[in-house]
Amino acid sequence: MAGRAKLGSYAITIVVVWLIIVGALGRFAAVAWGATNDSSAAGGAEETVRLDPVVVSAARVEQRLRDVPANVTVITREEIAQSPARTVDDLLRQIPGFSLFRRSSSLVTHPTTQGVSLRGIGPSGVSRTLVLLDGVPLNDPFGGWVYWSKVPLESVERIEVARGGGSGVWGNYALGGVINIITRRPEARVAQLKVDGGTRNTVDTDLLVSHATGPWGISLEGSFFDTDGYKIVKKSQRGAIDVNADSSHKTFNGRVEYTPSLASSLFLAGTFFREDRGNGTPLQNNETETGYIATGGRLKTADGSDWQLTLFSHMQTFNSTFTSAAVDRNSETPALDQFDVPSTDAGANLQWSKRIFQSHLLTAGTDVRWIDGETNEFFTFNQTLKDFTGRRKAGGEQFLAGAYVQDIFTPAPGWQITVAGRFDSWQSFNASRVQQNKQTGVVTRDNQFSDRDEFAFSPKVALLYHATDQLSLRSSFYKGFRAPTINELFRPFRVRNDITEANENLDPERLIGGEVGMDYSIMRNLLGRLTAFWNEVKDPVVNVTKGIGEGAAMEPCGFVPVGGVCRQRDNLDRTRIRGIEAELEYRPHPSWAFSSSYLYNHTEVLSAPNQPELEGKRIAQVPRHQGTVKVGYTNPALINVSVQGRFIGDQYEDDLNSLKLGDYVVVDLMLWRSIPLPKLSAGEVFLAVENLFDRDYEVAKTADGIVTTGTPLLVHGGVRVRF
Repeated sequence: MAGRAKLGSYAITIVVVWLIIVGALGRFAAVAWGATNDSSAAGGAEETVRLDPVVVSAARVEQRLRDVPANVTVITREEIAQSPARTVDDLLRQIPGFSLFRRSSSLVTHPTTQGVSLRGIGPSGVSRTLVLLDGVPLNDPFGGWVYWSKVPLESVERIEVARGGGSGVWGNYALGGVINIITRRPEARVAQLKVDGGTRNTVDTDLLVSHATGPWGISLEGSFFDTDGYKIVKKSQRGAIDVNADSSHKTFNGRVEYTPSLASSLFLAGTFFREDRGNGTPLQNNETETGYIATGGRLKTADGSDWQLTLFSHMQTFNSTFTSAAVDRNSETPALDQFDVPSTDAGANLQWSKRIFQSHLLTAGTDVRWIDGETNEFFTFNQTLKDFTGRRKAGGEQFLAGAYVQDIFTPAPGWQITVAGRFDSWQSFNASRVQQNKQTGVVTRDNQFSDRDEFAFSPKVALLYHATDQLSLRSSFYKGFRAPTINELFRPFRVRNDITEANENLDPERLIGGEVGMDYSIMRNLLGRLTAFWNEVKDPVVNVTKGIGEGAAMEPCGFVPVGGVCRQRDNLDRTRIRGIEAELEYRPHPSWAFSSSYLYNHTEVLSAPNQPELEGKRIAQVPRHQGTVKVGYTNPALINVSVQGRFIGDQYEDDLNSLKLGDYVVVDLMLWRSIPLPKLSAGEVFLAVENLFDRDYEVAKTADGIVTTGTPLLVHGGVRVRF
């Protein structure tokens, strides 16, 4: 424990010294740049002006970013266009603490590993962060993961990332925070086309058209992506079955808006998405087809009330195959065929807000979400019959309902107090798991699970103090709640020879935490942010190791191949996550921008009575150190350049901390230049390089030593035009 305390103190010292040094360098650079700025001003150059953005993700109402008592990052449309990333998750990796269950890009990873975590709050296939698309949940209703490819980057106006417990107003999933993706709104007579091609036969195209006239606005978007991908198993371990993990997806988005006045508006939006993936061997692949529709409106009444209503629904089908690989990886045997995994949900949110006595901004609302999902799959492959012998159907329904109230109180100039509370109800019903012999139809297992219901109260108290125009201090205390998904409760899954069994007795996760921080304009155009946070999670759901396979049956997984692992989802008693976030943004000149961020994250299993060997271990899949450095240079007459370096510290693949994944650094590069085109309002060419130095790094490891590697050197480029 003394060693851990020493390491924590060391990290704090590094951050503080880092802020002091950069602040001093910033002041020195300001002097050096002074002459340049003066001469530029004399020549008529314009000074960079950055407007304080308005965000909605932290408190569910519009607030200036400066008035939010939380660490919120906003990625603007300009920053999106200047990034080499081709998916939302790759874009968000520049934010410290953002991670998927695996280190891989969503372009080559199985959908069920794309759950998102902020600050290491229980990373697994299911998300502990609420992801929204224009305020509507994007988390998969069946499993909680996120289909990041559903959202083409060309359609995104900005992304808000609010770190810290958000359950006080948002409810389920918002343990670690909220990510809100806001799409572009219809504009008059606009068409935008992007054509992007690259190595590994990668094609990425997007066409967005929109029009607005009078009170009406409409936008339509079609997107297509296809890549041959790359081999994901470490080169020295590959065999005949290792092929490229290819991927292809198509997206269609539509939105209609009706705004008869400044006080009222209506909208209707919908999406269709299809994805086909190869998962690195000939017999492993998955397909997803999903549709989404949302409608609602906003009304501001004469008494100052602001009413908002949203209705939404998702429908989805999914199938996936898994295999068992031979030791030499020259052959594979079918192991699991999830041939039909349908899911449906429907939900609604009604919210009222009003400013009272100028010092109170009151908000109250309620939301509901119904979910229905099941898995239909074949299991236990018989080599003699060349067919599966088992068939399984498992699933159920869930209903979540919540009500919340919030008061943002300004008692005096410079002070702001936020008090919020939310009551949630979770119900699981009509759940079952039935297994039968595929050939004879004889039922071998028939579980009809009891209906369950749970309740949770999630309060939040936050304080913000603008000490000066340059310095703001903030703190908050909160509780959070996450219900286990249908997938966690009833669907087993497999990764190569490692099997994870479901657990119908999982309890909801509950979080208690707090943070303190400051935002400090160290000097003109130099902003520093520092946040220290502490969280404890009660009953976290993790994949607990039950044993190593010996080519025989093992409870509760059934047959486990030699060298494979049997795991089961289970609640630990308590885990703790503590850390520090530090960020700096510096713009010494209109042409130059520098930014850096660092996260120190100390995680620990505090109590696990059913698995005492886990106590004191680090939480799996959480690196202790993460950092990002970004440099941008813009010169419209010449060329624009953006370079970003990311450092990810070592982490453990498993709960026992026996499978270590090493640290790594990757560098990405983006070049772009505006081009004059007749009759076009804008045009540019761009070239992007991901993993510039072709760094080979680990993203996953199995108990038998098979290593999955991350994205290699990828080069792509193209043109973006706007009519």
